[in-house]
Amino acid sequence: MTRGRNGFVFAEAMVALAVVAVAVGLLFAVLADGLGRTRAAAAKRLGLLLAQSRLAAIGGEIPLRTGSFSGAEGAFVWHVGISRYRIGAARSTVGDLFLVEVTVRPRAAGGGAVELRSLRLAPAA
Repeated sequence: MTRGRNGFVFAEAMVALAVVAVAVGLLFAVLADGLGRTRAAAAKRLGLLLAQSRLAAIGGEIPLRTGSFSGAEGAFVWHVGISRYRIGAARSTVGDLFLVEVTVRPRAAGGGAVELRSLRLAPAA
């Protein structure tokens, strides 16, 4: 091989190495993004489970009466708001209807909140 040919082979090797480095960098970025989205989805799922848990606690651990209740559990803070739900002016003989709103947020900034709403019927007083 001549001296000029050796320089050309070296340049080809450097270009190939640069192409491989760019491909590895892009692959790393895609994997990191996927991992971040997986973590965010897992946190959202845990927030939803906690919101469902707080909604299920209405009438037991959390009394079914007008008011506001808050707390923290793990990496989340939750808030339950209960208010009377009026369809018309007349009171029902069956019971009182309440609007229950549950909001769960991660303690760390940047996470999305989960909010559930439901109507609950309390026996007439």
